[in-house]
Amino acid sequence: MSGAAGRVGLVLVSHSRALAEATETLARQMTGESVAIACAAGAGDGGAELGTDATAIAAAIERVCGPAGAVVLMDLGSAILSAETALELVDPELGARTRLTGGPIVEGAVAAAVRAAAGGTLDQVAAEARQALEPKAAQLGESERPAAAAADAAAPAAAAGAPAVAVDVAIAEPSGLHARPAAQLIARAATFDAAITLENVTAGRGPVATSSLIALASLGARRGDVLRLRAAGRQAAEAVAALAALVQREAPVGAAAAPATSGLATPVAPGVALGPLVRLVRVLPDIPETTVDDPAAEAVRLRRALEIAAQDLGNALRGSDILEAHQALLCDPALVDEALSRIDRERCNAAWAFRLAIEAAAAIYRQLEDPYLRAREADVHDVGDAVVRALLGGAAATLPEGPPAVVVVDDLTPSEAARLDAARVLGVIDRRGGPTSHAAILLRAAGIPAVAGAAALVPDAGGARAGLDGATGEVWLDPDPETAAEIERRRAALRASRRPPGAREGRLRLACGREVELWANVAGPADARAAREAGALGVGLLRTEMLFLGRVDEPGEAEQAELLAEIFAAFAGAPIVVRTLDAGGDKALPYLELDAETNPSLGIRGVRLSLARPAMLEAQLRAILVAGRGHDVRVLIPMVSTAAEVVAVRAALERAHEALAAAGLPHLWPVATGIMVEVPSAALMAERLARQADFFSIGTNDLTQHTLAAERGHPRLHALSDPAHPAVLRLVRAVVEAGHAAGRPVSVCGEAAGDPGVAPLLVGLGITRLSMCASAFDAVEDALAGASFAELAAVAEEALAVDDAAAARAARAAAQRPG
Repeated sequence: MSGAAGRVGLVLVSHSRALAEATETLARQMTGESVAIACAAGAGDGGAELGTDATAIAAAIERVCGPAGAVVLMDLGSAILSAETALELVDPELGARTRLTGGPIVEGAVAAAVRAAAGGTLDQVAAEARQALEPKAAQLGESERPAAAAADAAAPAAAAGAPAVAVDVAIAEPSGLHARPAAQLIARAATFDAAITLENVTAGRGPVATSSLIALASLGARRGDVLRLRAAGRQAAEAVAALAALVQREAPVGAAAAPATSGLATPVAPGVALGPLVRLVRVLPDIPETTVDDPAAEAVRLRRALEIAAQDLGNALRGSDILEAHQALLCDPALVDEALSRIDRERCNAAWAFRLAIEAAAAIYRQLEDPYLRAREADVHDVGDAVVRALLGGAAATLPEGPPAVVVVDDLTPSEAARLDAARVLGVIDRRGGPTSHAAILLRAAGIPAVAGAAALVPDAGGARAGLDGATGEVWLDPDPETAAEIERRRAALRASRRPPGAREGRLRLACGREVELWANVAGPADARAAREAGALGVGLLRTEMLFLGRVDEPGEAEQAELLAEIFAAFAGAPIVVRTLDAGGDKALPYLELDAETNPSLGIRGVRLSLARPAMLEAQLRAILVAGRGHDVRVLIPMVSTAAEVVAVRAALERAHEALAAAGLPHLWPVATGIMVEVPSAALMAERLARQADFFSIGTNDLTQHTLAAERGHPRLHALSDPAHPAVLRLVRAVVEAGHAAGRPVSVCGEAAGDPGVAPLLVGLGITRLSMCASAFDAVEDALAGASFAELAAVAEEALAVDDAAAARAARAAAQRPG
C-alpha cells in the first residue's frame, strides 16, 4: 500500500480511533483510494482506549511512506510526542521522507489528501495541511493575512508568462465551490499537462492554483460568481474546456444529502452509465504447491502452455497494440527462464513455478514510481492467469446472465477489458486500476464509460444499482430516484451532444470551404464496422499485425485472405489502405526466431523484416490482392528509409500478381502503392521517394521518436514524445511540399491526427487527410470548427518558429483564446 500510485501518503494520529477513522472516511470522499491513508489512533486492545502509541504510528508510517514520502497529522499535544518518538523507530530513510505537521487533523487531512491525489510533492502536501484553517479563519474575519496569500505563491509559473487559454464561466453549484466540487476540480485538473489557475472575477480574488483545496477555498466562490479559468501548456485548451464544464454543471440532486453513497473516483473513460451492478466472475483453479518426478516433461508442459496462452490472449487482444506487450511477457526470460529454473532446480510443478515467477515480476512493477509503468502489473497478472488456465483448466472471466449492467471489478486486466461486450456493459467501476493501464486504454477505445480507484466508494459487497460519470470520476451507489433521474438527464444530454451515425460523410468543411477528409485507423473487423458507422471516409491505416500476432505459427495465405476480406467488406466501395506487416524488433513473432537486438526500434523491423523474409512478404501480398478484388485497396509499406526498399517491394508485388495470374486466381490489379514516412530520411528524401511511391502516409508516432531520439513510452521522456514539436512539424511540411509538387496525396495516420491540439497544425501545414481512431472524430471536428485554412496556416507558421512542442501547442491555443 505504501505510496499509493506514487503519491504522498498520510498518517492520522489521534487519541480517538473513531475520530481518526471518521476523518479518513471524509478524506476518501474526496480522493477515493488514490492516496494511502493509515490511522494510528487510540490505545489498548484495538485502540478502544483514549491515547496514542508510538509503535503503532511507526507501523503506519512504514505502511504509507513510499518514494514520495508521508505527512503525519496529530490532534493533541501528547500525540506530537508519540509521533516524534515514532520517527526514531523507523528506518532513517523513511524518517527523512516523513513530515510532521501542526495542521488541524480534520481540515488538514482533507486538504492534504486532495493535494496528494493531485500529485503534490511532500512539501506541498505538508504546507496544504498547515494552511487548512486559513479559509475558515478568513471567512470569519479571524485571519491575520488573506487566505489566498500562500495560495497565490503556489500559482503555476507558466500561467504568468506563457501564452494561455482563458474562459469566464459562472458557477452553477448551489453551494458554491465547496469541498466536494473543489476536490473534483483538482482531480480533473491534475490529469492535464497544463499550468492552470482560477480567479473569482466577481469577488476580485485570485488567481490561485487549481492544485490546492486551500487555494480554491480562498476564492469564496458562491453560486453565480464568475470564475476565470486560465491554462498554459500542451493541453491548455482541453483543460479549460473540461474544467469549465465542471464549474458550469450543478451537482446531481441528492448528492450532498447522501455522501455515503456517492463520491469521486479516478476518471478513466468518458461517458455516463446507470444500471444494475454486477461483478465480473473470475474462476481460477487452485495451484498445487507440489513437486514433480520428471522436470524435463514438466518444462515441456510449460512451453506448450505458453503457446496456448499466446493463442488465447491473441484471440482476445487481436487488433490491439497491447497484444505486443503481452507477447513480449510470454517470451520474457525474467518469467520463462525463472520458471524453468524452478522446475529444474526445485522440481516445482509448472503452474507453481510460473506463479512464483509472475509474483516476483509483479512486485517489481508494483514498486516503480512512474504510474504508467506501475500499471503494467495488471499485464503481468493477465499473462500469468492465461498460462495457469492453459496448465490447469478454467475459463476467462465472465459476466453473469442478465440485462446490460454496470460491472464492478478489482483490477481489470487487458484481456478481460477486450472481451467485454459493449452491448452488455453499460460502464465499468474498477475498485483498483488506474487511467494509464492497458485495460483503461481498451475501455476508452471501446467507448465504455469507466472509473478506477473506487474501492472506498464501492465496497466489496457492492450494491444493487450504480451510476458513474467516466469524465468526472463521479460514482453513485444505489442512487435515490432524484439522483438517478439526474444521471439519466446527464446521459441523455451527452447522447444528444454526439453526432448521430450517418451525420458525418467522412469530410468536414473549414470556414473557407476547404475540405478535410477523416479516415480511420483499424486493426480488425470490429474496428472496421465501428469506423464505418462513425462515418469514416475510408480506412487510412489497416494494421495487418493482427493476422500474425498471438500465434505459434505463421498464418496461411488463405487464412489471411479470408480475414482481410471480412474487413474489406465493412468498407465496400470506400478506399482502404493496407499496411504490410510492421513487425520485428519490439513486436516479437516467436515463430520467426528473430535475433535479439540491442535497439529494436532501429533494427530489423517493418519493410526490412519483410524483405529479409521474401516468402512471407509475397504470401501476404497475394492474400491482399485476392481479398482486394472488387475493392478500392491500396498497399502501404512501413518504415521506409530508402528508395531501394520501395523498388524491392514493388517487384515483390509484381511477382505476387504474376503468380496469381498464372494460377488463374481472380485478384485486384493494378494496385496503388504508398509509403509510411516514419523516419527522418524518408521525410528529407520525399521528393526522390515520390518517384517510386503513389502516396505518402506520415506516421507521426515513429517519426517523433526517431526525430527527437526519444523512445516512445520512456517514463522520463514524455516531453520529447510530442508530435507538435517544431522539428517534427518541419518534416511534415517537407513531405507535404514534396507530395504536392509530385501530385502525390499526403495523409497523417499517427496519433497526432486524432489529437485536437495537433490536428489543426497539420491542416495548417497542408494536410487534407487525417486518419485516426474513429472515436476521435468528434474532438477533431470541434478543434477545426469555425477555422479557415488561412487562419490555421498562420498558426502553423508560428508553431514552426518556436523552440518546443509546448510553445507550438500554445500558439494554437492562443489563436482560440476569446477576444
